[in-house]
Amino acid sequence: MNNVASAMPSARFSAVLLEGEKGLGLESTLREQSCSVRRVNTRAAAQEALENVDVVVISAAGFADDEILELVGRAALGSGVLVQTENTDLAVKAARLGASTVVGGTIELAASQIGQLLSVVELKRRVARQSSAPVSVTAPNSGVVQRRSTPLPKEATPDALDALIEAAEALVPMHRFQRVYVDYALRRFGGNKVHTAAALGIDRRTIQRWARARAEAVSPPAHTTNSASS
Repeated sequence: MNNVASAMPSARFSAVLLEGEKGLGLESTLREQSCSVRRVNTRAAAQEALENVDVVVISAAGFADDEILELVGRAALGSGVLVQTENTDLAVKAARLGASTVVGGTIELAASQIGQLLSVVELKRRVARQSSAPVSVTAPNSGVVQRRSTPLPKEATPDALDALIEAAEALVPMHRFQRVYVDYALRRFGGNKVHTAAALGIDRRTIQRWARARAEAVSPPAHTTNSASS
């Protein structure tokens, strides 16, 4: 007999789901993406659950716009927020407060947005681990192993890291996010395409192609250089 508990994916993220009776049914979607879910059906209960949560998902049907916007304003200070609504005006207002939005009842689109929000959470976790990861160093003539923090490589900060987080938080098209991520990884490995490809699990030729495209994008056109020298 199979162990049902062992078949369930372990929770890597925490989520609060505010959903009324006519919700889209996003609880299973969140659990499929490795979230532990606290489902609430009132604004007050949602507010109590906001602390130390990774993502807040709000299905707006059945709630007043002011209630939704107040909750978004509080949640957006420390968590990723997704608002699913049929009201375009509410979606615009929520977006201005920092939330991702889905207009309509397309669960596939909501699942995609949730996936990107969780990607941002995971990215920030990795950055936090990397920027504070201790290394062992041996003090001269003592044999004593000391611990100190290792900063991110110079090539990877701050511009590449900022661009990566900005692209993730803005929910840009996936192909653009992938290019920014590869660019960041390439800088972390000091331009070594073999190590970058191995770390990301992609073909080295993909790294070479994207690096070439980036170089061409930042290089001035040849005719500009010629005209300036003439």
